[in-house]
Amino acid sequence: MLRTEISGRNREEIGSNASHRIRDRGHVPAVLYGYHKASNALCVDARELEYTVKNYGTNAMLDLHLENRDATVMIKEIQRNPVTKEIIHVDFQEVSLYEPVHTMIPIKLVGKGRAEYREGVIQQQLREIHVECLPKFIPESIEVDVAKLMAGYPLRVADVEFSRELSVLNDPQEIIVVLTKAEKTAEITEGNSDLAEKAMSVPKQ
Repeated sequence: MLRTEISGRNREEIGSNASHRIRDRGHVPAVLYGYHKASNALCVDARELEYTVKNYGTNAMLDLHLENRDATVMIKEIQRNPVTKEIIHVDFQEVSLYEPVHTMIPIKLVGKGRAEYREGVIQQQLREIHVECLPKFIPESIEVDVAKLMAGYPLRVADVEFSRELSVLNDPQEIIVVLTKAEKTAEITEGNSDLAEKAMSVPKQ
């Protein structure tokens, strides 16, 4: 798994006005949920956090350095500005290297081009897998091969072979991806267009 470090500072200011002032100074308000400890408010450098998320993702193990102690953490939740997409708040969860954690792992489809060239259009319905494992076994992503996927035979969670270190918490029958034949996709599109035309032609009362 990926591992890096990030620095933070404890903060006394709380509330929305305080959060605005923290962001104006180039920092991001954060909360550290301790491992069998009380949570505490802190802040981290905005550029350092953006760099960490961009290059290591949200499943990396982070060595968080504070003034009074260090903590091994993972990112629990990120909030972004809906317009600028900048990170405006982050929650960290302190973890033990020797106890399992719950996390979401991105699904990466491989062989997509071959399946679509042969049959039709790939439609991914599940983009993350919910797993439980020790922190050291958390992968960056889970690769799912769809090169041999056939129309009418959806790929389900139960069809994927996962590492034995991972306990998958999703419903085994949950569909990850389906292959839709191109002509059916076209029929659906044309049908929707016809309905729209009919709706436009109906005179208003």
